[in-house]
Amino acid sequence: MDNEKRYCSIEESIIEACKEVNLMRKGLLPEGGDWRDWIAELREKYKDDLAEEEIVVPKKKVALR
Repeated sequence: MDNEKRYCSIEESIIEACKEVNLMRKGLLPEGGDWRDWIAELREKYKDDLAEEEIVVPKKKVALR
């Protein structure tokens, strides 16, 4: 049980996040990219996997009244 890796506490997590934000504000750490950039990177990375699957959306059937 002593060898288990434990997660940091909430307080430690908040302190580390504040440190990262301060570094970003000072320009010492690059800011996180836009989510659109992240999606574009994922699409580029997995374009072969996405090209193989054809997504078919079935039409909704509505009962007549």
